[in-house]
Amino acid sequence: MSLTSDDFEEFVSSDPDDDETVPLGQALSELGLDVEIDSVEAVRDIRERL
Repeated sequence: MSLTSDDFEEFVSSDPDDDETVPLGQALSELGLDVEIDSVEAVRDIRERL
């Protein structure tokens, strides 16, 4: 099986619901989550529950 550019056509076409005025980096940063976890505290919490 081989892939051609035709196989990706539906993924590279423009989305009418997409706001193309927003820069890609900004759009991706809005999707991202900033997660801060104190791993030592998390392990202690799990051990206390067990």
